[in-house]
Amino acid sequence: MSLESAEWFSRNGIECSRVRARNSRFPKHLHDEYVISANLTGVEEIWLAGKMAYVKSGQVTLYNPGTIQASRFETQAVEFISVHIPQTVIKMLADEDNLTSAHEAPVLREGIIDNTRLFDALYRFATSARLERGMDEEQELILLCGELLETPALLERSDEQKINIVIEYLREHLSIKPQLELLAQLAGMSKYHLVRFFTRHTGMPPLQYHMQLRLHHARDLLRRNVHPLDAAIMLGFYDQSHFINAFRKVMGTTPHHYASQVRSGHHKLPVP
Repeated sequence: MSLESAEWFSRNGIECSRVRARNSRFPKHLHDEYVISANLTGVEEIWLAGKMAYVKSGQVTLYNPGTIQASRFETQAVEFISVHIPQTVIKMLADEDNLTSAHEAPVLREGIIDNTRLFDALYRFATSARLERGMDEEQELILLCGELLETPALLERSDEQKINIVIEYLREHLSIKPQLELLAQLAGMSKYHLVRFFTRHTGMPPLQYHMQLRLHHARDLLRRNVHPLDAAIMLGFYDQSHFINAFRKVMGTTPHHYASQVRSGHHKLPVP
């Protein structure tokens, strides 16, 4: 048998693991929580509801609490990440959508799921939890659960107006990392609905949207010959490496190089 748990970590009562396995198996067992896994590489053979199935790279598996399941891995290495979400978390979020009874957590679609957005949300949450990113981690959990509970409801005009209030607040407070609780209060909705509606309206979650606003303003400051160090401080980047890495991710170059290129009149930069 060759089964290795490369990483196992817990954040706020939610456990995550990253497992690499070959020539091994998990015998029939159950969990008291929801278990959602993203297959990164290889093929996993699973047993569920009396049937065998094969999980390929890029697919997601989901098991409800109490479901009997089993897995087997052949000679080819399989690597996957799993997130164990307590029933209380899913029930709390589902209650806000009126999807549950007073005492029971919802029964989700289980088995193999082909859903790129869910796969990506699962991967991002596990990554943010491993890196202990605080609010980013909470936001990614909301997005992950939102994918599980997603309904085809459209964004109402009143909700759109609430989101615009949040956007205006983010524009006016570029130097302070926003708190989801405060943004939710401004919008008059729960954090769960805020993140889901905001992402649906703008294309990205509020914290990432705020970062984009900060970086675009940083670019404007650099164009006005503000020193990169001063620009970073003005926008709340007290860690220079954080500012440099974030700027490079969006602009494809460092703040210093961008500033020097702008001053010299050379603009061969990936300006978004």
